[in-house]
Amino acid sequence: MLGLANSLAGGAAPKEFTPESISNIALWLKVNTNITADENSGGSGLDPENTSNGGNMDDGDRINAWNAAGSTSINAVQTTTGDKPRWETDAADLGGVKSAGGNKYMNLSADITFDADTDFTIVMRFRPIDFGGVRALVGKDDAEFIRLQDADTIRVKTDSTTSDFDSGTALETDKYITVIVVRSDGSTGNINVFVRGEDSGYFDGTAAGTAFGDEVQDTEEIVVSNLMSQADDSADFKGIVKDVIIYDGTAVTSGQREKLFDYIEGQDY
Repeated sequence: MLGLANSLAGGAAPKEFTPESISNIALWLKVNTNITADENSGGSGLDPENTSNGGNMDDGDRINAWNAAGSTSINAVQTTTGDKPRWETDAADLGGVKSAGGNKYMNLSADITFDADTDFTIVMRFRPIDFGGVRALVGKDDAEFIRLQDADTIRVKTDSTTSDFDSGTALETDKYITVIVVRSDGSTGNINVFVRGEDSGYFDGTAAGTAFGDEVQDTEEIVVSNLMSQADDSADFKGIVKDVIIYDGTAVTSGQREKLFDYIEGQDY
């Protein structure tokens, strides 16, 4: 009876938070998870493929797939040898997907369409290594994308409507940042961008993230089909991406943002 009483008093142990704890998850690409390379750094085929899960990825391996985590099903893929992102074995960048030098990007195995007047959330952790031009995080074409316009400006373009989020504080090329783009309030379409850095003094002052620029209103549709590019071979990102999470139909709350930031930064890999 004592054991039963303790069980009833204590209740079930709370579930550990993961990105799937939030509803309407559409995409989850997780650091050092389900990444495969079918060619080595020189472009010679690998059979069997090297995999992050198997722990046998080599420096410069050409990544052909970053497959879905958890219960999600959309993968990021690349079949063109010259466009494949690379694996990096440096300790700081291990587990991520690197795009640097030439066009390196990935296509989603299925488009994600945020309908007009629909809430959404996009979460990305990355380290930019070059601001020599505009650098897209995700996109579909010249009319629909999210990109780094420069070191302190993030541009969101939805069905040809352009909004710039100007921070006044520049992103740095030697530090990782997690960016959360949230559209909320349905037909009002309030878009906000929040960031949190992992290094002391680098956008780390607020647990739920620091606002990057001012709120804007935009209710238009946006489609995501590319990762690390605006469109195929267009405005390619230069840097390392470690996590990508997308919710279609959910605008995460301040509390959920904090949990997402904590989860991403606390991963053991």
